Amino acid sequence: MRRLRLAACVTICAILFVSGCANGTVTITGTLVGADGGCLYVRGPDANGTDLYWLRHLPSDYVADADGLGEPDGNHIRIGDTLTVSGALSWVPLERQCVSVHTLDATVIK
Repeated sequence: MRRLRLAACVTICAILFVSGCANGTVTITGTLVGADGGCLYVRGPDANGTDLYWLRHLPSDYVADADGLGEPDGNHIRIGDTLTVSGALSWVPLERQCVSVHTLDATVIK
């Protein structure tokens, strides 16, 4: 029985470690900022000033470039523009490409 519990614990920890931990969904309105060699962030207001959200994944019809985001209709969201982003908050322990307070996998951008 003890081995079974240990095996179950190791399996659960491995799944969480590999897949990351989901923290629910969020919708934020903030300023698009770029830094860290091409990483895109949204700086959104919070009770203590501002929170930084790293846009790890974008909807498939958006394209990131050096100036911001290309939209599906051909428009462009530039660095410094205000936008609203919805998506899943997550934490992936081994993904250190871009560092931020929050990691956001965007599903909708307006």
